[in-house]
Order: sequence, then C-alpha cells, then structure tokens
Amino acid sequence: MQSTRALPADPIESPAWRGPLLAAGLAATVAVVLFVVSGLAVALLPWSGQPHVFPPFTGHRLVEGWAQWDSGWYYRIAHDGYSYVEGQQSTVVFFPVYPLLMRVTAGAVGSTYLAGILVTAAAGVASAALFFTWVRERLSPSAARAALLLFVLYPYAFFMFGAVYADAVFILAVIGAFVLLEHDHPWLAGLVGAVATASRPMGAVLVIGLVVRAWERRREAEDGTRKWRDVGVLLSAGGLVAFSLYLWSRFGDPLAFLTGQEAWDQQAGLHTWLKIQFFEDVTNFSSPLSWLTFVAHPIFTFAGLALVPRIFRRFGKGYGIYVLLLIGLSALSTKNFFGMSRYLLAAFPCFAIAGELVADRPALRKTATAASALGLVALTAAFSRGYYLS
Repeated sequence: MQSTRALPADPIESPAWRGPLLAAGLAATVAVVLFVVSGLAVALLPWSGQPHVFPPFTGHRLVEGWAQWDSGWYYRIAHDGYSYVEGQQSTVVFFPVYPLLMRVTAGAVGSTYLAGILVTAAAGVASAALFFTWVRERLSPSAARAALLLFVLYPYAFFMFGAVYADAVFILAVIGAFVLLEHDHPWLAGLVGAVATASRPMGAVLVIGLVVRAWERRREAEDGTRKWRDVGVLLSAGGLVAFSLYLWSRFGDPLAFLTGQEAWDQQAGLHTWLKIQFFEDVTNFSSPLSWLTFVAHPIFTFAGLALVPRIFRRFGKGYGIYVLLLIGLSALSTKNFFGMSRYLLAAFPCFAIAGELVADRPALRKTATAASALGLVALTAAFSRGYYLS
C-alpha cells in the first residue's frame, strides 16, 4: 500500500494559510457566479410547473431560486421546531444542526430562508478551504489544484453554495473532523464529528472512518500511548445519540428519523435494495433532459464506487471504509438512486483521486473541468426554476 503520509509542501503555496485562503476565494467566486445564474434563471426562465416550496419564499425574488423542495422542511424546523405524526411526512427525518443554524442566523438577517442561504454559502466556502488543506498534504500541487477545481465545479455543487439544504454544513463538519485528526487533535475531531452526526443520518459512517483512521495513525507512529488520546474520536457519535435521545423523550421513538422515512416510501426491503422503482421510473420520462438528470445519479454512484479501491491504496483504510460505507449505504437506502449525486459531495476523497487522475492529462483535465462547470451552471438554473434534481 502506498504511504498516506503528507507530500512535501509546495513552496508556491507557502505560507501554510495561503493555499486554503486562495481555495476559499475560488469557492466564493463560484458562489457569486451561481448567485448570478440563479437570479437570472428566476428572472428569465419559465417555472417548471412543479409545486412551490412550502412555506412560500417571501424574500427578494433574485435569491428565491435557492429555496426549493426540502428547503421548506428545514424552514419549518427552524421556525416551529419538530413535529411527528406516524404515517405522515414529518420533520423528524431531518437532522437538527442546519435548521438550528438557520434559526440563529435568522435573528440577525430577519428571514429564515435567507439565513439558510447564507449558512449554506458560508459552509460551502469553508469546506473548499478545508478540502484544499487536506488534499494538498497528500497530492502533488498540480493534482491538488485539479481536485479543488473538480470539487467546487462538480455539477451538484450548488448544494454547497446557496441551496437551503443541510449538505454544506455536513460536508464542512466531515472534512473538518478528518483534518483535525490528521493534525493530531482527536478530541476536537470527535467534537466536530458530533456536529456531522447531528447534521445528516449518514454521519454515522464518519464515526467508523475516524476510528479506523485513528487506529491507522497509531500503527504508523508505533505509539501505544496514543490509544487513550484517540478515544476522543468516539465523541463523534454524540450528535446522533443526542438527537435520538431527544426524539425518544419528545415522541417516544429514538429512531423516528428512520421510521419516519416510510411516509416517503423509502422503507428498507428488496424493492428498495434491488432498485425496482428505478427501472420503472427510467422508462416513464418523455423529456430527454429529465431522463439524463435521472440516470446521472446511478452513473455518479458507480463512478464513485469505482474509485474506492484507489482510495484504499492512496489514503488508507479509514478513508476507504468511510467512502465505501457512505456511497454503499446511501445507494442501498434509496429506491431509485435519486439524490446520490448530491450525497457524493461528502465523499471528498473521490475528488482527490479524480484530480490525481486528470492532473497530468491536460486535455482530459480541461474537458472534465469545462464539462463540470457547464453542468453546474445548467443544474443551478434548473434547480432555481423548481426542477427536482436531487
């Protein structure tokens, strides 16, 4: 197995803060462009005909495109708290960190939806900076830059730069936990990991990834005394435990976030695992664009899985297991792969491997970057006009 130790620092990227700061600047630039794209889409393009978000957006029209679909559920949690009616779609399936941040921010900006937009954009920019911090210690400078571009220009990266969804906060906490562990702060890694496990259900796989990575680091250092310090990563389970205890106390069901999925027709079973619904849905689209956006999800899913063996070899078991479980369990839990392209944003080592693969192939790198950027612009506009993409 190749070493997972950091590569020598690129002198161009010195001092240490310069690279992450430039990465944040790039991400902020992408965010600004996407805000313009979203605003122009709202002003110029026709509505999809799909249902509007509920409660309706009442802020400035040029940013209303970021509040679609599940955004309404986060609004209701931030504004009214949790509710649960067995057999009905309820807010308990959405984890609390993101709506809590929305609620706090809304006190300053006066709008719950605008608060969500700002929280997402800030978390997305910070995620890019942390991602570059992580990747430049493992790849050559050219590969690190290519990975960063693929990360911030990924066609579904608009979920990190404005959409009122929890993904950006989750990604920020996940990468932050791994970066803190790699910099020998296991207790802080556990605390930040707890934010991730209180942000999305799949945060549970982060706990496993952190534990395995801490074990690897102890073996690499041949330091038996580390095991007591590394216990700190177990704090990462605290977010999930705390939310489960709240649900148990409030609704009598510590797993309401799972049992509540049945109202979304996402219950576990052969019909879901074998993706019967996918094969039924894929033949029912009259629009080629709708068909293409639908099949993009399994394509990205299997592309991500294809990178897992290389992640094991390049970055070790902790990262390999994290990505394998994140993609595999997410795919198993969806009835038709829908949403997988968005979930893959949290599989950040995949972007590192992709950057490494294209770094020394200029034509492929330019093609991949341009195609991703065009896809990102198109999907941002489509999402802003109410198309259900993920």
